[in-house]
Amino acid sequence: MANKSFPVSIDINNKNILVIGAGKIALRKVETLLNYNCNITVITKDILEEKFLELEKNNKIKILKNQEFEEKFLKKIFLVIAATDNEVLNKNISQLCINKNILVNNITSKDDMNVRFASIYEKDDIQIAISASGNPKKAVEIKNKIKNIFEK
Repeated sequence: MANKSFPVSIDINNKNILVIGAGKIALRKVETLLNYNCNITVITKDILEEKFLELEKNNKIKILKNQEFEEKFLKKIFLVIAATDNEVLNKNISQLCINKNILVNNITSKDDMNVRFASIYEKDDIQIAISASGNPKKAVEIKNKIKNIFEK
């Protein structure tokens, strides 16, 4: 039997979050994290999504442009999102984080990480998180069904 993940909510208020990569998936993760009052730094060689520049201009995130990932960037980091299009780099980042007991999400692997992002439905004081063992499309589909139930 495959390892099962334990669903848990974590307070990331004022925690330092590091995102490596600046593409569409990285942007989705950043937009989710922005709802939770954390300090987000993005490291990237290339800005692939212009919205990152807007977020930086509005002081929502910090961007280290034209940067390659280096281990030194992990100092005082609570959570890392390995969101490059390079599977080998993402795996190396993930393994480094896991060895340092840093929470890490890897967008190119279901296995090389210790944190998965759930699809979240929120209404008033209700928060429902849906995870489908690394299948985000299935989780979003279930979230939309839940949304239809609550918003009838």
